[in-house]
Amino acid sequence: MARVVHHRLHGIPEARLERLLEQVEALAAAREWRSEPVWMATRLTGDLFRSEYFRHRLAAEGEQVSAAGFLKLNGDETDALVLLFFLRDISAEYGVRAVWRDDENPLLKLRFLEFRNGLLPTGQTLEDHFAKRPLIKKVAGQSIQFYPPGYRVHSRATASDRWGYSLHGLRAYAPSLLEAEREALKILRGLRHLG
Repeated sequence: MARVVHHRLHGIPEARLERLLEQVEALAAAREWRSEPVWMATRLTGDLFRSEYFRHRLAAEGEQVSAAGFLKLNGDETDALVLLFFLRDISAEYGVRAVWRDDENPLLKLRFLEFRNGLLPTGQTLEDHFAKRPLIKKVAGQSIQFYPPGYRVHSRATASDRWGYSLHGLRAYAPSLLEAEREALKILRGLRHLG
């Protein structure tokens, strides 16, 4: 059975829900998802399944829920991470509470996360919460490593404020995880064409 990540946003003003849905649609279209594309339901949702899902979330969790959804993972941890960073960014942009629940995550510290104004309740950033280890994505038998901001390749190296990525001995940086993934996949496709 596929792992399921549940996500909620609390306290977004009604007037900003339309913009939120546009941001979610832009994220869904921004990359190829191995899982089904990300979605969120709000009071404005017209789709029957999503509107019923949201109605049940309101009944269970109360009126503070502004948006809710879930993502069925299909073996790509990057899908989950892109959604996680998106929730963090939305929490920071709107100054609201975002909740992430991934009960079957093999890493205990990633089973439940909550953001308030883009930060964890401890005041840590999400990047600080990670163990400063590279995140690895396998594509067509090739591994791509993504390095979170602050990651040091070795003890004397300086930390970057951007996402790093490497494959086939090449290393580069991008402003976000989404852009790092996009650029790494372009490089991988190019290298495959070269043989």
